[in-house]
Amino acid sequence: MKTGQVIIGANYGDEGKGLLTDYFASADPDNSIVVRFNGGAQAGHTVVDPDGRRHVFSHFGSGSFVGCPTYLSKFFIVNPLLFAKEYDELQALGVSPTVVIDSQALVTTPFDMFINQTIERRRGSARHGSCGLGINETVTRCLRSSTFCTRTKDLLQSDKLLDHLLDLSKSWLPARLKEFKLDPQSDQVGKFAEKLEQILCEYVHDIETLLGRATITNKYPRQKRVIFEGAQGLMLDEDRIDQFPHVTRSKTGLTNVLYLAPRLELDKLNVTYVTRTYLTRHGAGPLAGEHDWSFDDRTNIPNQFQGCLRFAPLAPQTLQHSINLDLSRARLSYPAITADIAITCLDQVAMPSPKDLFLPVKYLSDGPRRSNIKSAFTSSVR
Repeated sequence: MKTGQVIIGANYGDEGKGLLTDYFASADPDNSIVVRFNGGAQAGHTVVDPDGRRHVFSHFGSGSFVGCPTYLSKFFIVNPLLFAKEYDELQALGVSPTVVIDSQALVTTPFDMFINQTIERRRGSARHGSCGLGINETVTRCLRSSTFCTRTKDLLQSDKLLDHLLDLSKSWLPARLKEFKLDPQSDQVGKFAEKLEQILCEYVHDIETLLGRATITNKYPRQKRVIFEGAQGLMLDEDRIDQFPHVTRSKTGLTNVLYLAPRLELDKLNVTYVTRTYLTRHGAGPLAGEHDWSFDDRTNIPNQFQGCLRFAPLAPQTLQHSINLDLSRARLSYPAITADIAITCLDQVAMPSPKDLFLPVKYLSDGPRRSNIKSAFTSSVR
């Protein structure tokens, strides 16, 4: 029996998914692979290894420090510009990650990032909480028409790639500007147009970098141990209508994992839902019981799109609702699932009583390193 380990954020993200991924990968990195099954470059998963090296993983699995390879599935959104930047950052730390990318994965272009950032700025105080990396725009463009769609397999056709990008500048970009009622003669659009040739040249260079450092394939990996590393959190899932429009364009729970599991030859899944001892939210949107706490956090620094990281007490009933919603749906089609909870940041806020949680608390962490994780079996009722 081959069991996959799934790591899912239980809230709004920033729960400690990178920490848990590094922990599981370190057990047997030579026979493991980390699968990114949703999201894209907007992920920020912090890992601090025993030597003190620190990195915020976005395109690469959080098992990279221990030599565990990464598989970017068809549900991952690839951004060549940020891939190249992060690869250089890892090399500076002495890490040369091994990356395999599904040939069907969607690819972000400079047009997606420009439109995303322009629209989010225009929303002012009514912002959705976007990180400005073009995630929603990429999915919207690629689902609109096969003519507009860009997948990683298209990056292999260098003779057609530049023509495709130029076509997007002549067709998709004007159409999208019109949809958002953006003046094509405005200063913002004008400045982008003036720099477009340079932007596309740099983008093509980043694609060449990606192709030299990753393998694009239509085959699935066959490692013995599969670790699914989720991005964002359950309350940001695109299907959480109760949280709309402050959601991500991605399925953050088990939906994509259930598609990948049989293709990766998995018989069972164990899901670890990760939460801090308190709630965080980076960006706009409701946050019940918001508190003016302040914690040291080098990862979630203020930025022009998402502002400052926000805090609130953890609500066990809300946590239970989100997890149960994900699990109950998944078990309808894939009953071979066990689940537990990991709680991080015990050094900052006291944890809730295990009696208030409907799954066993199996892992506790009071710091940023894998050595800070302790097993904690409880008598919680499933």
